[in-house]
Amino acid sequence: MRFGILIKKTNIILISFILLLNSLLYADSDLFGYFENRFFLINDPEISWNNIDEKFDISDYMRLRLKYKASPSKKLTFNLAVDVYSFHGTMKSPMGTYDGAENSGNNNVKIDLDRAYIDLYFKKFDISIGKQRVAMGVSYLWAPLDIFNRINIFDPKEEKPGINAFKTYIPIGSSSSFTGVFATENDFSSSKFGFRAQTQILSIDTGITFIRSELMETSIYGLDLRGENFIGWWIEAGYFASPHSNDVKVVLGFDYTFPIKNGLYWLNEFFFDSSGEKDSFNYDYNQILSGNRFTLGQKYLLSMFRYSFLSFLSTSITYISNFSDGSYIINPSIQYEISQNILLTSGFYFPLGKKGEFKKNKKNLFFIWVKINF
Repeated sequence: MRFGILIKKTNIILISFILLLNSLLYADSDLFGYFENRFFLINDPEISWNNIDEKFDISDYMRLRLKYKASPSKKLTFNLAVDVYSFHGTMKSPMGTYDGAENSGNNNVKIDLDRAYIDLYFKKFDISIGKQRVAMGVSYLWAPLDIFNRINIFDPKEEKPGINAFKTYIPIGSSSSFTGVFATENDFSSSKFGFRAQTQILSIDTGITFIRSELMETSIYGLDLRGENFIGWWIEAGYFASPHSNDVKVVLGFDYTFPIKNGLYWLNEFFFDSSGEKDSFNYDYNQILSGNRFTLGQKYLLSMFRYSFLSFLSTSITYISNFSDGSYIINPSIQYEISQNILLTSGFYFPLGKKGEFKKNKKNLFFIWVKINF
């Protein structure tokens, strides 16, 4: 039996354990989550207004995420999260991030068991086993060391899908730690494993990472630094060694809040990837669709401004550019917190510049997102 199938069966067993222990042991438990609707209006500026039906396309999806946590003791916690999606229009997955969600029998409805894991707390270390969130690195968007997750330029901080993994965390003193991860999908030949050792040197958070991907036959040697000297800054770099090539990926980032009334926040990240193509003519877009790559060029820049007019009303504008081909995206948006648990976000995505990775087609995107937490 393949290890991946065994993990999936283990997830089902974990769900049964959660419900059983909660009823028999009167565990300290909590049920929470959120509901969101994301509406998109897609505009093709090259089509005449006389063909209004072809000029615009409408799509949206709804997502209900239920989270359950039960702690029968101080040394044990069960965690569960289930996503239910309903798609309408041309969109069949949320921004391409959850293509692996299982189909429930209807092409427009998908149900995904996104979290099913246990946390075990010991005196000198912690262990997490099951389908869980795994992350590496310190970057805001590009995250070259985080090979466990996709890069989503439309929503960098979107909740990432869980993966089947065994993770251990060992605190060392007051400012150091060691994290080890072993993750597999279908079998051992597609496994990813590694570790991150973190400490603080001269008030700079410093991390050393090693990750091995058996599927890509790649070993990754990484370093990340994060500090604050008038401005916040971070560096994330990785050396990717494989039988086919040796590549370097580096992120340089900084952020600063200008003392203008409620504060004008400015964030920047520059990303260099030596494995990317210098000429857009050589782009293979299938590499992005398959998830093998998340960028195609070599040089990228993210720059974002965010300003809060009031405690419940803010606006932002984001610029994402591929310097290799001259294409870029402008994303203005506004966020309105209707209440403590209801957030409304609306804005545009404009692909601009030369024809390239971010301007493969000239379609503009308008969106309205509503999220209700409970």
